Amino acid sequence: MATPTTLAIDFGTSNTVVCCWDPVHECPRTLTLPGLSRQEQTHAAIPSLVFVKGSNQLLVGETVRSGRWGAVDPQRLFQGFKRELVADFVPPPRLLDGQRYDAETVAQAFLQTVMEALPKEQLQPERVVFTAPVGSFERYLNWIRRVASTYGWDPIQIVDEATAAALGYAVAQPGTLVLVVDFGGGTLDLSLVRTLAPQPGDPVLKAEVIAKSDAYVGGLDIDTWIAEYLLEQLGLSRAQIGSLGWLNLLEGAEQLKIALSSQTEAVGSWFDDESLIAYELKLDRQALEEILETHHLLDQIRHCLDEILLTAQAKGFGKSQIEQVLLVGGSSQLPVVQDLLRSYFGKKRVRCERPFDAVAMGALQLGRQVKLEDHLHHSYAIRLWDPVQKSYSYYPLFERGTRYPCQRPEPLILQVANDGQTEIRLDVGEVAQVAQSEVIYDEFGRMSSRQLTRQTDFRSLAQSPGSGSPPEPICLARLHPPGRTGEDRLRIEFAVDTSRRLLVTITDLQTQQRLADTQPVATLS
Repeated sequence: MATPTTLAIDFGTSNTVVCCWDPVHECPRTLTLPGLSRQEQTHAAIPSLVFVKGSNQLLVGETVRSGRWGAVDPQRLFQGFKRELVADFVPPPRLLDGQRYDAETVAQAFLQTVMEALPKEQLQPERVVFTAPVGSFERYLNWIRRVASTYGWDPIQIVDEATAAALGYAVAQPGTLVLVVDFGGGTLDLSLVRTLAPQPGDPVLKAEVIAKSDAYVGGLDIDTWIAEYLLEQLGLSRAQIGSLGWLNLLEGAEQLKIALSSQTEAVGSWFDDESLIAYELKLDRQALEEILETHHLLDQIRHCLDEILLTAQAKGFGKSQIEQVLLVGGSSQLPVVQDLLRSYFGKKRVRCERPFDAVAMGALQLGRQVKLEDHLHHSYAIRLWDPVQKSYSYYPLFERGTRYPCQRPEPLILQVANDGQTEIRLDVGEVAQVAQSEVIYDEFGRMSSRQLTRQTDFRSLAQSPGSGSPPEPICLARLHPPGRTGEDRLRIEFAVDTSRRLLVTITDLQTQQRLADTQPVATLS
């Protein structure tokens, strides 16, 4: 008989961790799924890998890694697909066995394989929590909801990965200010969380998110930079070694990186399948630090830290009040990263005890022992087209950092653009400062990145109905009678509820009719 439980899934770029609440021992437990999980000394994780073996035949997780299926045919190996979804990139799909495989298709197949393995563990999820990077846009969050819904998990909860890790610590150490630095395979996420100890008559621990910051850079970038450095040292190019040689060199670069977490020098080997020559690979910590500085990684971490501290200071929290700095994710194991954080906060405050499963285990606490008070990570605005200037302008609705539930203090008054206009459409979207790398694709559609950039981005919340149709507006008001230019026609009030849903109330000023009454039109990040 299946045991009812709470389930947490930390879907990662390099590895995925699944935890459940053990009702017998009253503690979180990391699941080891046969054929999918890789059992390490301190944790179990599912490599986020998919290999297309044949038509409608996919291999997933540890089976792909241990069987080295990528070496059989690199074009059929998919990795880093979660990162592509989070960044909202649309890399070219691959045509295999007459079928098209893109990041969304592969990622959905991966998650569904994980979900289908859970009933075999005699588990019946009563509540499911997914984690997501701090900077995830609504498209990715909606995708997670759709995948979970197809499997019957509806509704689900979604919490920031870094915030989830802080929640796990908050249960053991209530009444503290905690900074989590989650540096994984695809992203760098920071979350500063204040916990409030339970009060008499209210046993639930409250956690308040003070500040968040993120950057689109991770361990996959570091592996690429190391591999490019090694090629330069060997006097070779990617074109010379081919796709299989590059894949093997990336694995060698990753092993050198991991070794340098515990030693000052690392030595490995790499076999070039094109020339049939074996090479010795060498790397020391000083060379690695120079690689990271060259690609501005440490500057990017400093920028995120400064952003967190400035936001905290504006809310009345000084750096000295941060009691613990928790490092999460494989890339946080790099000594140069840890040294940078110690230079900011001191050696005693920086901790790295559960780098691989802290996120999933912390997510289990959401709704059980912890009530989370969060804020919006992105700003939200209406995009308006100016026909005279022939450019877009943005009418702000809610600024980044706004705590919810909330209501916009002033309504938006709209007029029609043309006489006889019978409807007004609103293009509501997320506005964010996006830190990311320059992205390139090889001939097989695999993604890699180069120099870091930071830019303002607008992501419309409009949803496409499918079949190649244009996106539908997030908000549509039909006018009866038709509008006339120069007259105020619509009064629109905006609010965000406790579930982060954007609510609109629309009043037709000419007829005084209520066209929408606190109608939910989108879920915000």
